[in-house]
Amino acid sequence: MTDADLGGNPDHANIISILQDLGLTENESRVYILLLEYGSMAAQDILRYVPLRQPQLYDITSSLERKGFINVLLGRPKKYEALDPEAVVEAREQILSRNRRYFLTWANRAMETRRETTALINAKNIRSVINNSIELINETKKTLEIETTQELYSYIREPLLRKIGEGCRVELLFFGQEVDLSAFKEQFRDLDIDVRYVMPGQFFTVISDEKNSVFMPRSVAMNTDIERYGYVIRDKDMSWFITHNFFIGWYRGNEIKSHSIGAPYTYYSQRILISDLRRIFNGKIRIRGVLDGIMRSTGEHFSSDGEITDINSDTEIINFTFNTENGRYTVGGYDSQIEDVMMRSFTITSLEQRN
Repeated sequence: MTDADLGGNPDHANIISILQDLGLTENESRVYILLLEYGSMAAQDILRYVPLRQPQLYDITSSLERKGFINVLLGRPKKYEALDPEAVVEAREQILSRNRRYFLTWANRAMETRRETTALINAKNIRSVINNSIELINETKKTLEIETTQELYSYIREPLLRKIGEGCRVELLFFGQEVDLSAFKEQFRDLDIDVRYVMPGQFFTVISDEKNSVFMPRSVAMNTDIERYGYVIRDKDMSWFITHNFFIGWYRGNEIKSHSIGAPYTYYSQRILISDLRRIFNGKIRIRGVLDGIMRSTGEHFSSDGEITDINSDTEIINFTFNTENGRYTVGGYDSQIEDVMMRSFTITSLEQRN
């Protein structure tokens, strides 16, 4: 077998490609194939078949031994033999499996804790604003908060209805003079959605999972005679600022349609939970559930069952009090500054009338 055979033989070309996927270089693959087909060989024998200098060959055989593909047979001259391919492949699979578990564990932890680079994109016309709004709606996994005029709602209606059908929690806040409230009541009558109306309104926004958002100033959203523009915000901190202000308007809005409240039900937004609590929290219902979050002072994971005993939503401080067997905690949302726990999720497990 010549070097031309190693390179030109279609089988050898395929095997070289496979061996490269297993972590060998092209020249390492050629030497390993040679030893498989010819058996143990000394360096001088190998050099008859592959165009390498002797120092190169020693580097290659050292690497093949380190990677577990060959054995070195001591003697004069020293010889090299290929290890059983089945054993080689099994060993590589074990290494790959171990590395895969390690990498995925690291990658998942990195994605959970990363802070995204701020991305503020100028949407220079109404089409860009709407297209980016639809993109965010389609990306949403759990929660959508939307403040809109009736006109702008018409552009995003279809993808929004699809998300509602998929079980996404939606808070839809209308503003503007020409809003047909009776028509909306009928349109949303059979949908599990929260709909409210507020005047004068604050801005047009679509907030996806309280992480990314589209924003348009109120004066721009209301004026159809100008070239309207907006901003796409791919940043959790900036989007949270918009989320906080959205709910200031939401809490004072007039109710058109409300999402049903029952147990069990899991909330992924502290603000939406507060909104529902405001509807049912009257001292006559015991609200029990499981809180999952992060201790603000230490960054440690928090998980406990208990009872919600108080809510606060009348000021800039929006939180609730959670009593457990181990103590009483105040619970805020993302980027809490004074609360004990930053909520990641809360599952209502029971709603019971007090005696």
